[in-house]
Amino acid sequence: MKNLQELTDALVAVKGVQAAAIVDYESGMIMSASEGRGNEADLEVVMAGGTNIIRAQQKTLSMLQHNDTLRDILITLQRQYHLLCPCTQTQNMFIYLILDRQTANLAICRNAMFCAEAMVS
Repeated sequence: MKNLQELTDALVAVKGVQAAAIVDYESGMIMSASEGRGNEADLEVVMAGGTNIIRAQQKTLSMLQHNDTLRDILITLQRQYHLLCPCTQTQNMFIYLILDRQTANLAICRNAMFCAEAMVS
């Protein structure tokens, strides 16, 4: 079991990951964050937006009464991918990754995110 800072540090070590954070979406508080090369984003602003996205999607799924759970969300920008992944073992937390589209391998980054998510408890 790694602590949250070790997890975000490990995530930014993956090629193309510019920033990684673990966020409590009830409070909006960043529990841990690490920045890699090339990150220009204000993490407080980005994580606040991510919190709103996760809350909205969770509410929508609840309203639709889907018998399913949210695995991850991909946001595609011109120069970046943003990945959001709710933590299944810890209520109200999610992982947020910012990736450089030119250097990141999306499949490898998603796999790393899912591995980290399994360790959050």
